[in-house]
Amino acid sequence: MKKLILYTSALSLVLAVSCTKDFEEINKNPNAPETVSAQFLLSNVIWEAADGNARQGWLAGNMLAQHTSNIEFQPVDRYDLGTNVDYWNTLYRLLNDIESMNEAEGSNDAYRAVGKIMRAWIGAQLTDLWADVPWTEAIQGQSIGNFTPEYDTQENIYTGAGGILELLDEAATTLSSISNQTVQGDILFSGNLDAWLRFANSLKVRYLLRISERQDVSAELQALVNSGNLMTSNADNAAVPYLSSAPNQWFIFNERIGRYTDLRMSTTIDGVLEAYNDPRIAVYFKPTANSANTANPVYEGIPNGLSRASQNAYDLGDVSLLGSILRDVPDGIDAQFMLYGELQLALAEAASRGLIGGSAATYYQQGITAMFDYYETELPATYLLQPEVVLTGINDLEKILTQKWLALFNNGHEAWFSIRRTGIPSLEVAADNLNGDQYPVRYRYPQTEQAANNTNRVEAAGRIGGDTYNSPGWWEN
Repeated sequence: MKKLILYTSALSLVLAVSCTKDFEEINKNPNAPETVSAQFLLSNVIWEAADGNARQGWLAGNMLAQHTSNIEFQPVDRYDLGTNVDYWNTLYRLLNDIESMNEAEGSNDAYRAVGKIMRAWIGAQLTDLWADVPWTEAIQGQSIGNFTPEYDTQENIYTGAGGILELLDEAATTLSSISNQTVQGDILFSGNLDAWLRFANSLKVRYLLRISERQDVSAELQALVNSGNLMTSNADNAAVPYLSSAPNQWFIFNERIGRYTDLRMSTTIDGVLEAYNDPRIAVYFKPTANSANTANPVYEGIPNGLSRASQNAYDLGDVSLLGSILRDVPDGIDAQFMLYGELQLALAEAASRGLIGGSAATYYQQGITAMFDYYETELPATYLLQPEVVLTGINDLEKILTQKWLALFNNGHEAWFSIRRTGIPSLEVAADNLNGDQYPVRYRYPQTEQAANNTNRVEAAGRIGGDTYNSPGWWEN
């Protein structure tokens, strides 16, 4: 397990400089450095991005993907998503930190390449959560005084100059050519630039599939497969481990018990795991309280988005809590960006759709095996032979994407994006939803944008069909 050190991005302000040398020396704060080196900025960007993504999965994504359901009227579970302004602010602040890292003491081409990969990942988070967002002109307030940036279209954020795909291409080109540079403070890959290259290319596979209903991406996908520079095993997983010691523990470990017991197993994932005889059910969830100490422990879910009146029909002692790895130990999970298992299942989808050559079944089996290995769960000898699992040429894409959905259990927003793109698995709209019986596809823009950048916000909202939960982005139209 990698050593993890938490760095805060709340940097101390530099004291004003006086006109005399003596006064200047007296007023220097030795605990407030005037500059922050690239390594500390990199550590902070990786940690906050990874931890933020994991928390978002717990707080929202897993409910929207119907891995989990909520028993305390969490608005997200009933499709009242709000604006998620805190995450919006975090992502834009991290973009600013990346810019600072590029110019910081000790920076080099390797840092800048890694920064482009992180910028691409953050850009995808922003546009996939809010659709059109400030991008090209974002974070220009301090540099040129632009505090009202225009909103880019999602298409431009993905495919335009300086967009997600171009950033990943530029990073990969740089990482393929440098040989005498290193990065410090890398809590993701410990300075292994080859691992960063494989991560960049694997992310590109994810994002090419994201836009594959809008553009022909087959040649680019095949080139990535041919390159040999994709993740090769779980050793390449882009995931930051939580630690047993504070402050780098999984946050639910230290939360009040109610924060944990609010989330339960969804009937949706219950139905799939039970149908597949999938032993991961005992990793993801706990037996119901009423059956835990019996000879036949039972796992049971509850429908998503129930009102209080609807919930009263259920005995919560007969509804499963989330697994021990998500509560009972501080380091039972990782903060994931992307896992090798997801990549293999993405390649299985691409092969099944004819976007790349090769065997969809091989990629599929490798992806499932990798996910069982990741959770240290034995893959039953008959698992891959079950009619619900084995690829036979009938409903293969549904089987592949359902396994991918299971693989994204701890990467909740990514699971939500996959459902929005493919409609697989097919979900029942939350029972007592507050969104007109429509499955939501985005957050609303933060109210801070209405106050400070309203003209551009209104224009962007008009392009996507209104600032509502139901206005799809470009790749899912």
